Amino acid sequence: MSSVYSRRMSSNLSDIKNNTLSVCTFNILAPCYKRLSSEKDRESCYDSLWQKRHLSIINLLQSLEINLICLQEFWFKNPLFIQLYKSNLSSKYSFYTLQRTGFLDDGLAILVDTNYLKVIDKYELKLNDIGNRIGLLLNLELNGKNILLINLHLTFPHYRFERRLRLKQMNKFLELIHNYQISKNLLNQCSIILCGDFNSSYHNDNVYQLVENHFQSSYKFIHGYEPHVTHFTHRNEQLGVDFIFYKSNVLQPVASELIPRGCNHLVWNDQSQWMLSDHRAILTIFKYNDIN
Repeated sequence: MSSVYSRRMSSNLSDIKNNTLSVCTFNILAPCYKRLSSEKDRESCYDSLWQKRHLSIINLLQSLEINLICLQEFWFKNPLFIQLYKSNLSSKYSFYTLQRTGFLDDGLAILVDTNYLKVIDKYELKLNDIGNRIGLLLNLELNGKNILLINLHLTFPHYRFERRLRLKQMNKFLELIHNYQISKNLLNQCSIILCGDFNSSYHNDNVYQLVENHFQSSYKFIHGYEPHVTHFTHRNEQLGVDFIFYKSNVLQPVASELIPRGCNHLVWNDQSQWMLSDHRAILTIFKYNDIN
């Protein structure tokens, strides 16, 4: 991405404010999963290291002035981690969190600018499968219209059976979302935004074919393609795994970009010197069109 394009994109995003909704998804790399010198040497053992990195993440989130933030790998094991985020962000955001099943250390968080949106309901999507995967759904109200915001984190396909598991997970999540709409009389009556770390390349993956039967990718809507790289894996693979999908009659993407701004979507090792996570964030701004 050229510097000229980056400046133009940043300017566009900062100029679009009226009748808009900004949404960000970001896997922030829980300290318990960040490897240092060896497999057993993790960042979670060093408070000063993870606090410095996550304070930088918090500063970034504050600078972006986002309405809705979906975080994956939110760390529940250490109360100081949660305190760090809430002490810096709770003046603007209400926190809605869900820890993974199986007593795992991480989970999901959604941060809502409640000066901008009203939270109607929180619904926990628990699969209770071998991947201990969860989803977090918030029923929100904006300009008198309902928006369902869902934050997901699918299993990483280390082995072939996990590819089948991922498809089952996505099918179950979609079923739960559908059932929730029916229970609240919202079927075909609300917008849906589906964010998260899908943990596999969108190339030749049935999960994405399933999702795209129901939703559109906000980044692809703007650019005509998906970002090639949003994640540098523990296997040193460069994959595009992070997405913001949507389905709506009143919300339409007007801008979408990778964070850090100006990074090259084709490669991880570019000039951006991104060290905050092993994922890049995606930020999309939707324009709200009141059709009434």
